[in-house]
Amino acid sequence: MHFLYTPLSDAPQCPDGIVWINEIFADCVDTNVKLIGFIVGFVSLILWLLPTIPQLYQNYRLKQCDGLSIAFLMFWLFGDISNMAGSVLTNQQPIQKIIGFYYVLQDVTLLAQYLYYSRIYHRGKRARRVAQAFAAGASMILASTLIVFVVLAFQDVADTSSHIKAIISGSWKTHQSSSNFVKILQNYSDYIGYALGTFAALSYFSGRIPQMIMNHKRQSCEGLSLTMLFIIMPGNLTYGLAVLMESTGADYFWRHLPWLAGSMGCCFIDTFMIYQCYKYRGNKQFERLDEEDDNDQNEVV
Repeated sequence: MHFLYTPLSDAPQCPDGIVWINEIFADCVDTNVKLIGFIVGFVSLILWLLPTIPQLYQNYRLKQCDGLSIAFLMFWLFGDISNMAGSVLTNQQPIQKIIGFYYVLQDVTLLAQYLYYSRIYHRGKRARRVAQAFAAGASMILASTLIVFVVLAFQDVADTSSHIKAIISGSWKTHQSSSNFVKILQNYSDYIGYALGTFAALSYFSGRIPQMIMNHKRQSCEGLSLTMLFIIMPGNLTYGLAVLMESTGADYFWRHLPWLAGSMGCCFIDTFMIYQCYKYRGNKQFERLDEEDDNDQNEVV
């Protein structure tokens, strides 16, 4: 019996689950722990609708994105695309798929704003930096697009379109248990999805390193939204907790490990960046560094 009274489902794939959750989110919530996990996951979803909004507003207010590392943005986008494709291929929790699709859109918007303020709005300034950023951005977007096409093409070959149909139709497929790691990944689609999820986790970690280095060199976090970090950290935490609360055993844990590592692990890095922002608050050294950088690049131009 659930501690929140609600009608239970009689669907064959989820006989004791909560009806409206199963119908709307295609998630089989049939225990109190899973219900708590669903609530935590829903909170995570709300948080993930918000993180880039403070950064987008701050960029608009300052009319620049000098506080952001282009590598941070590119790794973020690349990681989210990989995460989205991986979660679909391995038929992850619906909350993971929803977050994956939506967050790619946020990344593209933030990257477009970065390129606008770097290349168009301040035309003639920071020419060398912009050229490098534009080249890196074009290359990464091309690579990301290629990955999406490869994934879609592979799905046709492997006849795994049921994963995509599950999102549209709302059907839920429970994971089968197995006694070893090889059996957890049941087909080639699972292998590719798991590899993409692992690469996404590495991208999230790797992308934060250039941002931390940039903060350290400038001795400032000016231009990096502290509000965004305060949203991302609990967003990652609740995301990881929601996945853990859906656990059905060791096989489940190993199957979801890349996404757990990508969310829970980044909490520690985000905490350190928040520490940097408080440590460097009020530090004016970055202004001198930016002026020197502008002078050097203007000479090149």
